[in-house]
Amino acid sequence: MLRLVLLILVFMPLASSAADSLRILLTNDDGFEAPGIGAMHSALIEAGHDVYLIAPATQQSGAAASITSGGVRITTHKGNVWAVHGRPADAVRIGLGQIMKDNPPDLVVSGANFGNNTGVDTNISGTVGAAITALQLGFPAIAISVEIKLAERKRGFPGTLAAFPGAGTFLTRLISNLKILDTANIINVNYPARIQQEVRGVKWANLSKHSILTTNFNLQEDGRWEPELNSALDPDKATDAALLASGYITLTLLDGNMSSKPGIAYRKLADTLGKPL
Repeated sequence: MLRLVLLILVFMPLASSAADSLRILLTNDDGFEAPGIGAMHSALIEAGHDVYLIAPATQQSGAAASITSGGVRITTHKGNVWAVHGRPADAVRIGLGQIMKDNPPDLVVSGANFGNNTGVDTNISGTVGAAITALQLGFPAIAISVEIKLAERKRGFPGTLAAFPGAGTFLTRLISNLKILDTANIINVNYPARIQQEVRGVKWANLSKHSILTTNFNLQEDGRWEPELNSALDPDKATDAALLASGYITLTLLDGNMSSKPGIAYRKLADTLGKPL
């Protein structure tokens, strides 16, 4: 039954109404003119939502939830669009604290990112970092990313570009089916680099230990050390990275809490260090 519900969430259209309309802050880490955020913007507007696009002026991938300590500038564009000369978290903070101060959003959406944000790479993702920032400020948030196939790198990732419209449709359906806007977790969505008809379904998944990044670098002619990317598949077939690679949309709840409970040895260490010298 759950599989049927998830398949319906992917494929069946849903009519929107004014009563379902949300005020949404839309951001990303690829920049306000990137194709992914453009596709999400179009889909959300078409679904009847009131969208404020507040995103970095330039590419900010890998920014996580970092901020610009010296302050930021904003460029205002037509149609409720603002380019923030800073990082994704800056865009969220100034969006909530200034631009939308008198009419706060019901939901913050970050993406769609040009490339998957699965596994341990969520820790460095500006897309996820923007959503976590919103969550920590008390606003429900969704991060959405579209997979890249490294084999398509020299061709400009046509599979990713072709998948953006389907990802936009899925995003609007996800929002329409959220009965409660969660302020304890964000939903991290990863959409496969496939056209909508080829998506296999939707799966809840845990984060993989897999990373697209490696510690191998190649020296370029201009003096830059360019990292090699990891194209190996995650052997654990139940994780977000593996399920995404096999054609599923993955959903993962993230709360931004990076702490861990100490075991007995660490608790004893605290006791030992607490004793007077």
